[in-house]
Amino acid sequence: MYDLVIKGGRVIDPAQRIDGPRDVAVSGGKIVALLPDIPPGEAGRVIAADGRIVTPGLIDLHTHAYDGFLNNGAPPDVIGVNQGVTTVVDGGSAGCALFTGFPRYVIPGVRTTLYCFLHIGSFGLAVMPELACAEEINTAATEALIKQYPELIRGVKIRLVGKLISRAGVAVVRTAKDTAKRLGLPLMVHIGDRNREVPPGLTREMLPLLEQGDILSHFCTGQFGGALGDDGKPLPELVAARDRGVVLDVANGINNFSYAVSRIMLAHGLAPTTLSTDITKSSVAGPAYGLTVTLSKFLALGLPLAELIAMTTLNPARAAGIGDRAGSLEPGRAADVSILEIRTGRWSLPDSPGELLSITRLLRPHLTIKAGVPIAPDLVPIAEQPQP
Repeated sequence: MYDLVIKGGRVIDPAQRIDGPRDVAVSGGKIVALLPDIPPGEAGRVIAADGRIVTPGLIDLHTHAYDGFLNNGAPPDVIGVNQGVTTVVDGGSAGCALFTGFPRYVIPGVRTTLYCFLHIGSFGLAVMPELACAEEINTAATEALIKQYPELIRGVKIRLVGKLISRAGVAVVRTAKDTAKRLGLPLMVHIGDRNREVPPGLTREMLPLLEQGDILSHFCTGQFGGALGDDGKPLPELVAARDRGVVLDVANGINNFSYAVSRIMLAHGLAPTTLSTDITKSSVAGPAYGLTVTLSKFLALGLPLAELIAMTTLNPARAAGIGDRAGSLEPGRAADVSILEIRTGRWSLPDSPGELLSITRLLRPHLTIKAGVPIAPDLVPIAEQPQP
């Protein structure tokens, strides 16, 4: 007898190369079987998933979830299990001087699994733009903290903004990269400077420093310091970075996502490796909304659904170094499952420059299963447009 069976859905699990009808059986908070047809009588509870999509628990690789410590930190469950997302990764909200609030106060009270990238600046995003001076970087303290929390901290973060970056440029990136590399962790780099202070060639100079597994955040930004050249085409250094295994992450956010740039990247064969939201407390009500809305945007831009699921399960699990425990419905793993539905209608979703993308299919969570426990979504409504 199984505790729970999710029955009749289209299971998409890129890690196991599954895309088709399966029933998912759960017992003791773990996945125990994926079978074509499990009799309902063999389950303590049956969740009907007919006409819906069943995936490994979605993973949002770039969020800001330092709730109660940063003014714009979002509650992890609001951007996590309430959105059909079972794992969120904080993208460098805190540096070494301010980090311990995560394990002491934020994580113990939430159901969503939370990991972090540690900002190379000691104070993280407490004051923005950060990195006003070199004294904000303490590599010894940063390394000591990462060694103290090796499971929680999954990488190092730097943003190419601020006075120190504008003065010292790629040397600061090298410091962050060397720190991450000594610890065997990826470096996550934010590009896009709306204040237009960084040297214009910095992104091009920085990209060759990135190695397999490092993460380029906001690669579809239209801001100054983005990844398009003066000719309007992707930088050759970006193509080379992709080819050697650098993760291209969308990180939708408020200021650094452009449909026009996304179309150019896709036209040149540069699809995202991962989709993430860069969501904050103020963007839950739009324009970010949640991870399934970012999925919906790229569904409208022409990417196949199965690829989008890989970009929000298998690929971010690998990027965060948690592929052994998340991103798959493999039997024996924790029963973190997202049940999604595609709603039809008409919605207009903005990007950062203000272009409105009209979509007719909106992916939304129907139910989240976290460690075998069903959780109903709690979503901000998105205004539907009248049918023409």
